[in-house]
Formats: sequence, structure tokens, C-alpha cells
Amino acid sequence: MDRRQFGKMAAGVLMPAVAGAPSLARAERATLSYASEAALKAPPQKPWDLIKVFDKIDAWHPATKNCRMVIGENTRPGAVREFDVEGGAHVMSELLEYDEAKMYYKYRIIKTDLPLANYVATMQVVAGADGGSIVKWAGTFQRPDAAGAEDAATQKLVEMVFAAGLGNLVKLTSK
Repeated sequence: MDRRQFGKMAAGVLMPAVAGAPSLARAERATLSYASEAALKAPPQKPWDLIKVFDKIDAWHPATKNCRMVIGENTRPGAVREFDVEGGAHVMSELLEYDEAKMYYKYRIIKTDLPLANYVATMQVVAGADGGSIVKWAGTFQRPDAAGAEDAATQKLVEMVFAAGLGNLVKLTSK
């Protein structure tokens, strides 16, 4: 999936979630979750070198661009990055935990105009079969508390984000 395709899909999810439904009393929002992984032929260090640089998500995720660090340093919890998403959205996220030896980090989105709230995720690279690796990405999140927002649309958005990123990691590490 290239940037334009992802942007069109994300816009299709974003617009119904915020479009003019009347304001209604909202039910409690469920905490949703999603986890995915990709098996790569490359040894663990290769995908880790791509994803561990917190302010370079745009180097491996095809739907992101213009990433920059606004507070702190890569590998240091408390670091904050911001980037744009194809389709016009903006994301600001904070690094919560980082462990180089375990090839692991945890982060949260602190501000976004995507139909997403209370997003916290982890990324980890582990050894796979035959000298390869497995990239694991898991998150918890909620739909935004906005009229017209739906759990299914938020779930679909996260699934698309993970699929596009993991799919591109497979491509990038097979070179």
C-alpha cells in the first residue's frame, strides 16, 4: 500500500467519524486492542535499526512524512516526535519506555486529529526461524469521544496503520 492509497483509506475512516452527526449522550468508550506481527527473513538487527529511531518513523512507515523530534532525544523516555499522515492528519507521540537489549519500546499518542484516543503501543523485534526475525506491534486505544465516532472505524484505522507499516518493513528488509 503506498502513501496515496493509505491517505485515501484513512480519509475515508476519518471523515465519517467527525462528520455532522447530532450531539448525543455517549456511552462509555470501550478500550480496544490490536496486535499484529510480521515475519522477516532479515536478522533482528536490520528491522530494529529501522524502527528504533523514534523520530524517523517516516523512514519505514509509508503513510507518514515530515517526522521530527520536538522534545528530548531518541532512545530516551519522554522524547516527543510529531509527524504528518497521508490524508492530512497530524500525530504527536511520546516515547514511554525504551530497551535496546530487548529491541523494545513503548509509546503513546498525546495529540492527533485521527479518530483515535488514548492510544498506547509497543514495538518489539525478536529472533525468528532460520536467522530471521519477527516484528511485533501491539496497541490499546479508544474511539474519540465525538459525535458519530464508532469503535469499528477506529479499529479499522489501527489495523490499516499496522498493516501498512509492517508490510513496508518486510519490503525494506528484503533488499
